[in-house]
Amino acid sequence: MLESTQYADEVRADGREASNLGATGVPFFVINRKYAISGAQSSEVFLEALQKVWDEEHPLMTLDTTLNQESGNVCEDGYCTPKNS
Repeated sequence: MLESTQYADEVRADGREASNLGATGVPFFVINRKYAISGAQSSEVFLEALQKVWDEEHPLMTLDTTLNQESGNVCEDGYCTPKNS
């Protein structure tokens, strides 16, 4: 395969894309086409980047949950259920 030109166009396209993303050397990692990690980095750097991407892709959602003081039911979106269910 190294002597073949079968994938030459794809390899050049990958090189152009890497250059457009800011790669100037290896290793170079791109996460979600948004964050880049260049060079040899600690596992903490990768963990921090992955956690940031996860948090962006899976934001915490808070429910508008209220406890009906009179009945003891939990009410969400107009529906109430007993607090023990």
